[in-house]
Amino acid sequence: MSHGSRIFAFSLLLIVILFFIPTMTYTFKARVFPLIALFAAASLLIIQIVQEFLPKPKAEETDEQRERKGFGRKHLSIWAWMVCTPLMLWVLGFMGTVVLLPFLYLRFQREGWLVTILVSAGCGVTFYFFFGFALKMPLYPGLIYLKIFS
Repeated sequence: MSHGSRIFAFSLLLIVILFFIPTMTYTFKARVFPLIALFAAASLLIIQIVQEFLPKPKAEETDEQRERKGFGRKHLSIWAWMVCTPLMLWVLGFMGTVVLLPFLYLRFQREGWLVTILVSAGCGVTFYFFFGFALKMPLYPGLIYLKIFS
């Protein structure tokens, strides 16, 4: 990989480490989720940094050739997901988005129905258990829920 990607990974790891400091001053209930997210981010960044320094096998097709093939479609897809996720949160609420987003993503990736349904349901149950039940966090219900039940 390039020297720039190594610097970027190290920079992100430094930012994550710097976020640990103020997080430790929060009350226990307020710091649980940030610590989970920061620990996950730090773990993934460390894995990425280790992979940056491992030798890469020679491929028949160069990275530049592969990048040119799917550049437009890939970036359009990324932007579509980035725009649609906040819209889904606004309209469907947190729990609706947590269930529907992985469902749609897995279906667009042509994953099997069983895996798609199990992962989506698992995401919904996990997020409800941790945030709604265990932490008793008020989750945004969404525009549809508010229109129907208010």
